[in-house]
Amino acid sequence: MNKKLIKYLAPVLLCLITSSVYFFPVLEGKVLQQSDIIHFTGMSKEIVDYRAETGDEALWTNSMFSGMPAFQISTLYKGSITKKLKEWILKIPRPISYHFLLLSLFYLMFIALGYNPWLSLAGATAYGFTTFFFVILESGHNSKADAITYIPLLIAGILLAFRNKRVAGFMLSTLGISFMIAANHLQMTYYAAILALIIGVVYFIDAVKEKTLPDFAKNSGVLIAAALLALSMNLAPLWTTYEYGKYTIRGESELTPKSTNDNAAGLDKDYILDYSYDVGEALTAFIPRLKGGSMRESLGEDSNVYQLLAGSQGKQNALRIANNLPLYWGSQPIAGGYMYFGAVLCFLFVLGLFVIKGKDKWWIVAAVVISFALSLGKYFPALANFMIDYFPLYNKFRDVKNIIVIQQFAMAFMGVMAVSALYKREISDKQFNKVLLYSFGITGGLALLFALIPSVAGNFTAPSDARLVQAGWPEQLLSALQADRKMVVQKDAFRTFIFVALAAGVLWAFWKKKLKAEYALAIWVILIFADMWPANKRYLNNDSFVAKRQMSNPYTLSNADKAIHQDKALSYRVLNLTVNPFTDASTSYFHKSLGGYHGAKLGRYQEIIENHITPEMQLIINMLNTGIDPNQFGNLFNSAPVIKMLNTKYLIVNPDGAPVQDPNPLGNAWFVDNFQIVENADAEIDALKGFDPSATAIVDQRYKSYVEGKSFNKNGAIALTEYEPNYLKYEFNSNSEQLTVFSEIFYNKGWDAFIDGEKVPHFRVDYLLRAMIIPKGEHTIEFKFEPQSYFLGNKISYAGSIFFILLVITYLFLLLKNVE
Repeated sequence: MNKKLIKYLAPVLLCLITSSVYFFPVLEGKVLQQSDIIHFTGMSKEIVDYRAETGDEALWTNSMFSGMPAFQISTLYKGSITKKLKEWILKIPRPISYHFLLLSLFYLMFIALGYNPWLSLAGATAYGFTTFFFVILESGHNSKADAITYIPLLIAGILLAFRNKRVAGFMLSTLGISFMIAANHLQMTYYAAILALIIGVVYFIDAVKEKTLPDFAKNSGVLIAAALLALSMNLAPLWTTYEYGKYTIRGESELTPKSTNDNAAGLDKDYILDYSYDVGEALTAFIPRLKGGSMRESLGEDSNVYQLLAGSQGKQNALRIANNLPLYWGSQPIAGGYMYFGAVLCFLFVLGLFVIKGKDKWWIVAAVVISFALSLGKYFPALANFMIDYFPLYNKFRDVKNIIVIQQFAMAFMGVMAVSALYKREISDKQFNKVLLYSFGITGGLALLFALIPSVAGNFTAPSDARLVQAGWPEQLLSALQADRKMVVQKDAFRTFIFVALAAGVLWAFWKKKLKAEYALAIWVILIFADMWPANKRYLNNDSFVAKRQMSNPYTLSNADKAIHQDKALSYRVLNLTVNPFTDASTSYFHKSLGGYHGAKLGRYQEIIENHITPEMQLIINMLNTGIDPNQFGNLFNSAPVIKMLNTKYLIVNPDGAPVQDPNPLGNAWFVDNFQIVENADAEIDALKGFDPSATAIVDQRYKSYVEGKSFNKNGAIALTEYEPNYLKYEFNSNSEQLTVFSEIFYNKGWDAFIDGEKVPHFRVDYLLRAMIIPKGEHTIEFKFEPQSYFLGNKISYAGSIFFILLVITYLFLLLKNVE
């Protein structure tokens, strides 16, 4: 094989080996035990089963929140080549494939930009082992991990285009954007777009100064064309998400805001900014446990808590507690771990600030400063509020600290550039001495400050300490815990100082020609591994893996579940009162649930949860606690009209016992003889308090034309005779026209109604249910979910994909022709 080819391919092979070694249990047939994937298994059960049985997509599911679109759960879009390419690439077992791509694409980005392959590999190692990736993988945020993997591909394309390599820039940018969209984590894609915008602005300013605006315009046009093509290749998921998003909790509510923090056209500000970094938290990029790490840290026998408890409670019990310490004392509600970038990476970034010149330095600096400022969220309210109020789509995403993904990318990019500049000896010996002194003084000095005076970090108390006191922790034990927090700050700060000193020493030895370049690079890679490998293993290690069967069947059928399964009716709903129904996916695994687990539920359903289902649940629990007689279960359900109108046939109150059954459920559809027209959403949701859903329908005035001037007399029957997620069929018989309410969620962006095969209008009643006026006689009623955004979007995606394939074939043909 050509030696030059080996030189470039060997680092890719090393990336694969590195990922395989870290995630070695995968090669033994195990899988990651990820909490979010367990939830996903529950929420997607109906969809996955339907796909397996029919080969078709269940674009709607009734297993969660009484019914919702499946677009953000588990929908396959067959029109995009991107998905097929990803399926081929991801033949390597996950998460090895995710991490291998993270390393190799960062490496390939620098190869495409003309950097030394071994230096590019060192940079890929520094970037690929930042802790953020491992923490989100451990939690099960696979789509997030997948999306950030392709940032290097996009940035390579952008930088190549701005270097007038437009064809290569177009191809890579198209692939980068397309892969990120296909990963289906729009928040990470949005942050990558912010990074691209920053680069564009900096390059525009440079073009103005250098009077090269025509070239800038051409290059920008190429990138815009690439973005448009990538969007067309993924139009179906984007269109369905955009369409659905307007009706979710991220869309605009019709209710009058209750407070100034209620955002009429997006998530509430408090919800958006709940997970914000303070300045101390942000410094965990440099000193990992500056804020303690996670809610469950393991210190073993070195712990002050262990030393305190070993004598009184025994070594075994003391060790158990010391290996699960709530060391985290930062300001976030929950912390799964620190977001450590690495001492070596941070040192090289600061070095780059003094070494690198020109526009590439300034987009990196701008990206770091802007992403850092935005990650502060509520601790920088002026900027946060400005972005939420005025920056397009910013109010659709929460957990703002996630924007550090572009900060760590930019810092790693700067590190590679800095080392490259020094290896090429682009500065004088005098400048080097000054640069090294400044860089080591800033980074090493900061680490040493926290090591010698750890109290600079704060007082080591956490908001959660109050809960520990309530749980019975004595003051002496709490003091020992705070001493442990102080200890890990001091320990990790010294650790960071040592790695900074070693990295600086290697650089000095290289510059003074006491160490060859290849040896210096090898030592740096070793330092990165020595720093990052154990730091990441705290959160994602061999114990994080379990047998495949355990993850494929994560839920156990309870006695209550078994009893409910004896009911062979086509469709009814279950409310599980033994868990928080609205953060639970286990019920969805076995039943059609009133609850569920999803961050993009329908907005009207969330409003019903807050205003009616939650208080009705509490009322039911109170009544059950009084020891209600089973003969009174009818009154129990009647006291909760919203829960009843959602066709709730069973309540799970004890997993080991029998469920509570409604003796007179309303069923899938029923007739009403009264209606009440209300003027707006506020009046509509208020009218549900204490109403009788079996007799009255609450109608918003926009739908009054359907019922106004009519009177109804209940008679006859309607019954559900066929059920599929995308299709419902009823048989109707009555000797008079009927106002019929269906216990199905109203969503008019795809659900169409038919009477005897002819499409007819339907409308919304009771804030979120469907209704229809059905003429007298015998009729077949059908509901079909056929969203144009999915079907037409897939066709356009096919066309975009074919166009891109033709472009690639043409480019390769011309390339080969020129070679000949």
